[in-house]
Amino acid sequence: MKLPTVVLVVAAFLFHVPVERPRHTIMSDPLNDPAAEKAALRKDAGKTRAALAADDADAAGRLAAQAGIVAEIATSLSDAPDSAGGAPVIAAYLPIRSELSPLPLIEALAADGFPTAMPVTPEPGNQLLFRAWALGAPLADGPYNTKQPPSDAAEMIPSVILAPMLAFDSSCWRLGYGGGFYDRTLSGLRAAGRHVVALGIAYDGQLVDILPTGPYDMRLDGVLTPSGLRSAG
Repeated sequence: MKLPTVVLVVAAFLFHVPVERPRHTIMSDPLNDPAAEKAALRKDAGKTRAALAADDADAAGRLAAQAGIVAEIATSLSDAPDSAGGAPVIAAYLPIRSELSPLPLIEALAADGFPTAMPVTPEPGNQLLFRAWALGAPLADGPYNTKQPPSDAAEMIPSVILAPMLAFDSSCWRLGYGGGFYDRTLSGLRAAGRHVVALGIAYDGQLVDILPTGPYDMRLDGVLTPSGLRSAG
């Protein structure tokens, strides 16, 4: 763990210091279309992630060992101006395909007293909804062959969002699946004045040199891997 990385993320929210969110320069050349570039990258990134998952069966356990980092960040948010005074909610995801599983990590955080939640996938073009869920709780069928909390689970607003990905770069830009759900969700929560930290979850080998970005992309505050927390370089 690199302590300055944790301090940077914590300070940005505890003391309300905005984290600078630089964007890569995208040329105006119509052939340099970020959406097209991302689409071309997704196939290779998916193969890379699948290979990493096949070669590293212990990655989820090592990720869970980083629970103290997430707990430190989440605890700092209890002093944020929009806090209701309760324990900060940590939202993750139910892994599909070769995504690095956050479930052992979530189990460790729940054991430390943090409420946990999972996303409910909305109709295209909308923000994610988060509902309470803990390991072993019932699940319902969701879109895109996913599982999600049932409709009677309590709706929650997370303080920390753990997001899956296909790849990330040294500036903590994320390559997702193209639906824009996490970008819209982060943008919407922050526009509403919510103090939310977004951490990507990935294998170390998912790091790439640079990712194309568009005007609606939201940079992550950090990326948590089995070896620790990475911040924007």
